[in-house]
Amino acid sequence: MMNAPSVSPQTPVQVAIASNVLDGTAPDALNTETMQATHALDALDAARSALLDWQQGAHSRLTEVQAALAAAQSALDVTRAELVQVKRERDQWRDECTHHSDAVSQLTAKVVGQQNQIEAQNNQIQAQQGHIESQHGELQDKQAEIEAHKAQIEQHKAEIEQHKAQLAHQSDHNRRMHQELLELYRDLRATDLPSLILRVGMNLTGAENSMFVNAAGDQTLAAVGLDDLPETSKQALYEYTRKAAQSEEPVVCNDEQSLPDGPKLINLAAMPVAVQGNLRGVIIVANKRSGPFTDQDTEVLLSIGKHAGMAMENHRLHQALNEAYSSTIAVLADAIEAKDPYTRGHCENVASIAVKVAERLGLQAEEIDQVRYAALLHDIGKIGIPDGILLKPSRLLPEEFQVIQRHSSIGSDLVSRVNSLVPIAPTIKHHHERFDGTGYPDGLSGDAILLASRIVGVVDAFDAMTTPRPYREPVAKEEALAELRRCAGAQFDPTVVEAVAAIVNEAPGL
Repeated sequence: MMNAPSVSPQTPVQVAIASNVLDGTAPDALNTETMQATHALDALDAARSALLDWQQGAHSRLTEVQAALAAAQSALDVTRAELVQVKRERDQWRDECTHHSDAVSQLTAKVVGQQNQIEAQNNQIQAQQGHIESQHGELQDKQAEIEAHKAQIEQHKAEIEQHKAQLAHQSDHNRRMHQELLELYRDLRATDLPSLILRVGMNLTGAENSMFVNAAGDQTLAAVGLDDLPETSKQALYEYTRKAAQSEEPVVCNDEQSLPDGPKLINLAAMPVAVQGNLRGVIIVANKRSGPFTDQDTEVLLSIGKHAGMAMENHRLHQALNEAYSSTIAVLADAIEAKDPYTRGHCENVASIAVKVAERLGLQAEEIDQVRYAALLHDIGKIGIPDGILLKPSRLLPEEFQVIQRHSSIGSDLVSRVNSLVPIAPTIKHHHERFDGTGYPDGLSGDAILLASRIVGVVDAFDAMTTPRPYREPVAKEEALAELRRCAGAQFDPTVVEAVAAIVNEAPGL
């Protein structure tokens, strides 16, 4: 730290001068010196003040320098610590570099080894390249062969696509043929079976006209489109059916010139229909506009003829069976009525009206038959009821009525013992059920009661009211219908009641 200049105490001269000045005794020279001394003292005071200012400024600057030195020392310490860290990292890096240098040396050795292997492989590749080049010519020859095979393959593909199209057409034809043939078996009892057979033949061959004649050739069983043909063309068709019948072989004519003149007949094909060697008739189709009748058409018609014969035979057998079945049921119905003279004709009446109701309600043919047979036998269970109760001329006692009620269950049990009558057993059992569920024997209600049972039940009640009984006279049909309507929804099915009413009103003679 710098020291400020010191100020000396006043000298004796200065003191004397000062005292002289004070008492006014100093000479002029002394006054001059005194003035100079005064100026010197002033200068000295100014210097002293400046020195003090400098001393203060120097002290302040010294403090700043000291603070700067302290900051520099702190920064130096930080730098020294960083240098130590850097040195440590440098040593670490040096160690890592030494390690990497060893790894590089190892990799270099591997690279050298791999280069040697690559050179050896290059030598092998060059040798193989020569072999490949020698085979290139052979490959070009093979390529030419392949191109030739590809052309053949494309040709085969085109042929395959053509065959596929033919197969698809054949498959569609076979599918249609199968569907059409199935039609022959859907309803073997159809009265228009010959027409159905002709339709199948026309659909499968594309013919516009057809005819089905019997084996003798004197009866046309069915015909389609003959009204558009002139008489000469019709006679030609009959002539070819006779040829097919006599030869019992297919007869095909695609030569328009050999047929009667005119544009109405261009080709035809006649096929005999036989069952187990017995000729049943001849099918003839004509005017295939899409082309001549082919072997495939012949096969189709032969198949139709075979199936048609079987269908006709089945139809004949089915009719015979139905006749025998109906005769058996009629005999049973007669046996029922023979026991109770008051109900004679009742079963036939019920069956007649019940069939009309079933037809009106849209039942199928088989269902209508079941309604007919069930109506004929609905009272067969009365065979098991004692005559004393069944023929009692007065009203039945409650316990006697309970015995009578058993006749529906007895009848169901009886017909269930005959296989062919099993389907009508439920109809017989439940024809006395009530629509509201209070009937017998099982208390069924609504749609839980078979429609056939509901039909027989309503018609049975109508006929019972309109025919005499030992204990009462018959009521008028109008009164009976009014009673049925009154009980509709409770005892009877309202829909069936209205169907019965419509039938009775349309046929007053019932």
